[in-house]
Amino acid sequence: MARPGDRALALALAALTAEAGRLILEIAKAGAEGRLKGDGSPVTLCDERAEEFLLEGLAGLLPGVPVVAEESASRGVVPAAASDFLLVDPLDGTKEFIAGRDCYTVNVGLIAAGEPVAGALHAPAQGRSWAGAADAGAWGARHDLGAIPAAASFFPIATRPPAVPPVALTSHSHMEAESLAFLDRIGAGERRPVGSSLKFAEIAEGLADVYPRFGPTMEWDTAAGHAVLAAAGGVVLTPGGQPFRYGHAERGYRNGPFVAWGRDPGPDSPVG
Repeated sequence: MARPGDRALALALAALTAEAGRLILEIAKAGAEGRLKGDGSPVTLCDERAEEFLLEGLAGLLPGVPVVAEESASRGVVPAAASDFLLVDPLDGTKEFIAGRDCYTVNVGLIAAGEPVAGALHAPAQGRSWAGAADAGAWGARHDLGAIPAAASFFPIATRPPAVPPVALTSHSHMEAESLAFLDRIGAGERRPVGSSLKFAEIAEGLADVYPRFGPTMEWDTAAGHAVLAAAGGVVLTPGGQPFRYGHAERGYRNGPFVAWGRDPGPDSPVG
């Protein structure tokens, strides 16, 4: 199990997500046709094969740690609830992927007692990777498409002091009235649409300040990005300003609304 400051584990997760990303790129050469799952969301062969690869790799890296993974969960295969577990989204941003955009990611996050303690993101079509571990820091890497970044290629990343007005990131395909109202309330200036969990990574790198999401998401959508952002100095809070937690097996690992910040806004901020 991860310990605070476990940089080696975070970078091992990053290598694993990059290998899954290489597999996605290889399979996609033959086409990436999607089909609808029972819940109406899209899935491709790339999602399924990448998840199989990640599950096998994680079983070797963290034996005995339960894994809640998107495609397995959609088939009803979910391990018993546990305090320490992994959340896996093998291809976050499937709609963007099918449309031929490059803003999709491979996500792995490790949860301990409701908090993300380590995680990795990889953007296969951009040649970008990120990793983070609680109390150790966060790192990014740029590399060739399909390459597995070496540990030495990762550079430290950190969030920035908030800009005035703050720069906000929004979803390409999900922009709820509540999120727009929130951005108006905090006086957000520039508002940039960014796909998948890349929004967390960009805030972690100090390229933006805030990302609100009041519409539905799943825990595997956000855990890895949350881990990287928190390790870089950011926070993810409920709209009421409470810490955003994981492990809600009773509601099928569905998230409530949240706001991701580059820096803790403090008790006087209009987060509600």
